[in-house]
Amino acid sequence: MWRRNKLYTKGIKMSAVVVVGLLALLLATQSSNCQVHQFPEATECQVDQMPAVMNMDDKIDRIPEVAIANGLPGPWISELFHRALSNFTIRHVGSAACRTQSDMYDRNLRNHTSWAVKMAESWNRYPTGILAGNQYHLGIYDECVDVRYPVMGQYCLSEINLSSSMGRVYSFNRTDNLDDFGNNNAWKTILGWGDYPDKVKRNKLNLGICIPDSCSALDLQTSLQNELDKVFTPEEIEAVVKVDPIMCTVKGDMYPYNTSYYVTRMFFLMLVLICCGTTLYHYTRISYDKNKKKTISEGFGSFCDTFSFIDSSKTLLKFDKDSDLNALYGFKVLMMMAIIMGHRLFCILGNPMSNPKRLESVYLNGPDLLLTASNIIDPFFFISGFLMYLNISRSSIKAEAELKKITSPIIHRVFRMLPAYCAMMAITAHIIPHHGDGPLWSKIMWGESEICKNYWWTNLLFITNFLDSKYGCLVINYYVSCDVQFFVVGVIIVYAYMKNAKFGIGLIATVLVLSVSVPFLVTFMTKRSGIYLMYIEYLESLKFYISVNESYRLSYMRATPFFAGLATSFIVEKLKENKVTFSYITVFGGTFVVSAVCLCAQLYGVKLSPQHTPYYPLEHALFSVVKHCTWSVWGMWCCICLFTTGYGPFTYAINNRLVVVLGRLSYSVFLVNITVILMSVGTIRSPIYFSVSYLMDTWIFDVFKSYVIALALYLVVEAPSNKIIKRWIGQG
Repeated sequence: MWRRNKLYTKGIKMSAVVVVGLLALLLATQSSNCQVHQFPEATECQVDQMPAVMNMDDKIDRIPEVAIANGLPGPWISELFHRALSNFTIRHVGSAACRTQSDMYDRNLRNHTSWAVKMAESWNRYPTGILAGNQYHLGIYDECVDVRYPVMGQYCLSEINLSSSMGRVYSFNRTDNLDDFGNNNAWKTILGWGDYPDKVKRNKLNLGICIPDSCSALDLQTSLQNELDKVFTPEEIEAVVKVDPIMCTVKGDMYPYNTSYYVTRMFFLMLVLICCGTTLYHYTRISYDKNKKKTISEGFGSFCDTFSFIDSSKTLLKFDKDSDLNALYGFKVLMMMAIIMGHRLFCILGNPMSNPKRLESVYLNGPDLLLTASNIIDPFFFISGFLMYLNISRSSIKAEAELKKITSPIIHRVFRMLPAYCAMMAITAHIIPHHGDGPLWSKIMWGESEICKNYWWTNLLFITNFLDSKYGCLVINYYVSCDVQFFVVGVIIVYAYMKNAKFGIGLIATVLVLSVSVPFLVTFMTKRSGIYLMYIEYLESLKFYISVNESYRLSYMRATPFFAGLATSFIVEKLKENKVTFSYITVFGGTFVVSAVCLCAQLYGVKLSPQHTPYYPLEHALFSVVKHCTWSVWGMWCCICLFTTGYGPFTYAINNRLVVVLGRLSYSVFLVNITVILMSVGTIRSPIYFSVSYLMDTWIFDVFKSYVIALALYLVVEAPSNKIIKRWIGQG
């Protein structure tokens, strides 16, 4: 027992020795790896890695000093913005109410009051992605404007442009590498940014800011400019702030209500009620009338037929499977789908995008067709010209007086186009601005509304294509004006042809020569661009793009497709009279060759871009003619083949009841599609990520919504007005 205790005690002593030895070793190791610094009150131990870390920090800290020595700012641009805006509020400017609310906001923010914190955190003070081209820093729009009490939140989208304040030149030779513009210094990339039409600006950003609603856009601009100057001026950077009053919005409908709004709304409400009431009467009459073929042609029955959805739907759904013109309706539908996609793509590329490099890659890597497809509207001019002769020759004007033979088709054409056209102008001017909101809503929709209010009369004169774009309501006003102007000249040609075929052929040939020669001469003499320039800055809006490309809206610069279509109708008539047909090898082989040649001619326009080749007047003048001949030549060949021989089983794809019905809605769809797209873009809250899948999703939505709204416009306005016009001028 004693021996066992002795061994146990000995084991304890040995364990204690081992423990003490390990502690001594640990302390010795720590003493060898630590440095003791004497401070008044504390001692600090540092491990070996710390000097290395501090040395690296020293290197990082010394980088701004080198930059400053070279005349460049020390901190990066995002840090400068954060310094200027970390405690930003409107101070020492504005009305008494603005100052009071700003002080209230400032006090409550320091106390972390909920509503003040919501206003403060709804916008970004540290902009990111500037080198990647991220211009729009929108913040959280709804969090700002949802603040209602005691201060109402007001969201303002400011524009800030950066440049060197000392006039230093930081220009550099850019490269085609989208990840490296040719300058290793990020600040030189910003301050030396040049006029690059195929690149998103890196020295400009749009910053959303939340302020009290009693403060004005000028108050924000002044305060923001003062705060940025305090930080940017010492770094020799000039930050120019601009805040447009229209870009400041609060919660709810800010657009002013007036008498015109109530009159317009009441008019369309009454029109819908009339259509619904007459439809109910029509249905009841059909249900209880034993003789269903009996119709009332006068009085109340005739009035009901005019506005009845049932009667209008019958007209829309009517299908003659033997009609030669069905295929043209199908072609209209295909081209309208392409136009809607083009409009949606344009609006995507010109508005907030989180990956602008995708846009810039189009200019570098293609597809080139996107940069040369601005003449996609030409097929509609061609079809319009082709159908004009067929419709006039089949009408009853041969029995009319000489003057009426010319004026009657023109009057009929104009009055058929006006009702739906005027309806869209009224809706755009007085209704649409009240049905949306967002950071960009006022900029996109309010401006167009004001133009429609003030200059609607220019649309009725069909002269908007010769005026500045700010004097024309609706983006598509140029098309309607051009179409009417072409139609007037076309009626004279058709009249001459019906009176004397040889004289008519000579007249159409002369007009075709002029339609080719005038664009060549104008482009050559004025040294305009032969292509429609697709600069990124031009993509800001469709109206701006049309305005800067001077030749786009002028009828004498794009008349070739219409009169080529008219000439084709003469040719087709003669070929059918002589029963001329072609083999399918000729039809399909010729179509392939013509399509390939026209496509190559179309794509040649990319080579004329200023960033690719210098300007040669003759080359641009020639292409100004070619770009409007591609669709014309292709359309002439296809129409000749279609109406003389056909395309076999492929004809059924564009000759069926569905496409004919959709084709009859083409005019209404053309009127509404841009408005539908702009309303969608105006309500976005954050930059979109552009991809093919996003484009397809939005395109499908745009097509569906455009045709639904076009159907409503057709049934309520276009169809009833057409019936009235036919009765009035004796065309029905």
